[in-house]
Amino acid sequence: MTSEDYIKLYQKYLEGKCNAEEVKQLFDYQDDFQLLESKDEVGDDLLKAAIKSQIQQRIQPKRFAIYKSWYKYAAAAVILLTIGMFLFIDDQKSQLTVKNEPVITDDSVSFARIDSSTAVLTLSDGSIIPLDETGNGLLTEESGTEIRKIKGGELSYNTSKQLLGNSNLLNKIAIPRGATYKITLADGTRVWLNAASSLSYPASFSGSERKVELTGEAYFEVAKNEKMPFKVKTTNTEVEVLGTHFNISAYANDEEVKTTLLEGSVRLSHWGNKKILKPGYQAIVSNGSADISLKEVNTQQALAWKNGYFLFKENSIVEVMKQISRWYNVQVFYEGNVTDKLFGGIYSKSKKLEELLNGLELTGLVKFKIVEGISMEERRVIVMD
Repeated sequence: MTSEDYIKLYQKYLEGKCNAEEVKQLFDYQDDFQLLESKDEVGDDLLKAAIKSQIQQRIQPKRFAIYKSWYKYAAAAVILLTIGMFLFIDDQKSQLTVKNEPVITDDSVSFARIDSSTAVLTLSDGSIIPLDETGNGLLTEESGTEIRKIKGGELSYNTSKQLLGNSNLLNKIAIPRGATYKITLADGTRVWLNAASSLSYPASFSGSERKVELTGEAYFEVAKNEKMPFKVKTTNTEVEVLGTHFNISAYANDEEVKTTLLEGSVRLSHWGNKKILKPGYQAIVSNGSADISLKEVNTQQALAWKNGYFLFKENSIVEVMKQISRWYNVQVFYEGNVTDKLFGGIYSKSKKLEELLNGLELTGLVKFKIVEGISMEERRVIVMD
């Protein structure tokens, strides 16, 4: 792939227009290129010339100083680093003061065991099954439904008499920080759960609706059944669908609940308000507000976590660090005034925390200090201006 092709492909990705093969191609080449592009018209030609000369070379530490000399040509610059394709957008100058306090953890996701790195299934009778410590095969049976762990670590519910079971027998799966998990419900609905998330659901469905409850983030591919609408309940929002693909982010320590629709149609209910969401749009419900706002978005950003990547776009350092905290299982502290500039970029979750933080530091906007604890759960990251 030529550097010009790569630039075009990355821009296409940010616009949400890449197909699956193009996305794979982009990430296959991510460690071989560096991209700098201007968000201003001023100096745009110079930056494009710099792209062509620099993108064919791997970055060496001594070369990062060149960014500062380019800054005068663009008030807003984007930097994608070899170590993680990270970028920053310097277009906000307001200050955000944050006290030296840790990020609030998602206490609503509880793990009934000492090993907090294990995904846990809780059955209707309170029995606990640590999924990461259990082999593949039949785990148990509830309400005429077989619960199996299948190849790849997926949890699967299968019932011979579909939707005729007891929907009062609730199961709950809790995913730890630094992990994701896939589950197929008794109706055939597939759910991908993000780190520090939990889902409560019936072992089998009955009655006039299929209802589950989510804390954290999940992507749903709902099995179609017009006679039994599928409903997802979060803290103060309910999403109703017949058969569709969508993502919900509803972490307890986030200020907003975001529902992003990929295909189909969903109806959101919040404090008596209802709105219909169309594909390619995101519904946002802010804490303490009765409003449901809708906006058109790049759906690939909402699904980056499912595909094994961070994809930040115009996110503050606090928003970025919340995601980092959940994935790398670290506590985050802030010292002094944190500049509220906007960050973005593509970064593989398979790489080390240190690499990601180094990439952020190279923007010159923030600094980090990692403090090791007795256990991995006690590791801290201090963010400094």
